[in-house]
Amino acid sequence: MSELFDTKKEKKEDKVEDIKRLLKNIYIIKEPYKGYDLIVSEIPVENLEVVVYQRKPSKPHVKNLAKSISTVGFVVPLVVAKKPDEDKFIILDGQHRYLACLDLGIKKIPSVIIPWDYATLMINLNIEKQPNIKEKAYVALRIYNELVDMFPDKPETDDEVLQSVEEIHYVTMGMVYEHEEKFSGSAWDPILKKADWPFDMPLKEAKPKREERAKLLQELHIIVKEIVQKLKEIGVQHPFVYKEVVSHANPIKRKRVIVEFDEVISQIRENLEKMRENPEEFKEIVAAQAESEYLE
Repeated sequence: MSELFDTKKEKKEDKVEDIKRLLKNIYIIKEPYKGYDLIVSEIPVENLEVVVYQRKPSKPHVKNLAKSISTVGFVVPLVVAKKPDEDKFIILDGQHRYLACLDLGIKKIPSVIIPWDYATLMINLNIEKQPNIKEKAYVALRIYNELVDMFPDKPETDDEVLQSVEEIHYVTMGMVYEHEEKFSGSAWDPILKKADWPFDMPLKEAKPKREERAKLLQELHIIVKEIVQKLKEIGVQHPFVYKEVVSHANPIKRKRVIVEFDEVISQIRENLEKMRENPEEFKEIVAAQAESEYLE
């Protein structure tokens, strides 16, 4: 595994020495499956920071953990990775435990330090609950933006970029969510999976292109909202109406085909305009589809 976010290649021994410079009493054990070094140590709280991709912490959960720690002690270490060229360790797992320790006034926290190479993969894989589309989109966008800043010349088609964001169309949806919090990513996900492919160009050039795609998607979202409102006014009241409007306008449905983004978006826009002009014509179809979705 090459180093995704590292700004320079370092020998394993150099990384261990760098950590020894910061911490006392480190212990090295072997990860049992991949075989890399795991470093166990106590890390001062001032050297720890929560990774930006973490979801908002739960105050009740922090309170319960503080109570647990005060009763039985701190027995589950944080999982962290040292940031290249900085004296900071980002918390990959244990945000709530870290905050509970701060509330209790703990100055050093037992932690397991994994190689930076695996940090991004762990963010995507080690989750407390299955994230929804919106959460995945926000995480993908933040990782993508960091990659653009650090590696502007890396191709968007690079395997490590694609693995880091999980699905490239999540980045596009994340850009839409930044402007439209109530955007329904789940309705558009089946379409974008087949149409929103990575650009074969450097990230610094790909990002503006992806922002253009997000703008087009945002425009369609606004049209769908207008159609939903018109359908409500003529009696279609159902929580799945938005999804069914998008589904009805989708020209590829369940076809297993590779399609061009601009072509599909153009066809969807054309179909949506017809629905916006004459919602009465589609009232029964959309209502029936929404009811079927609800019963499933």
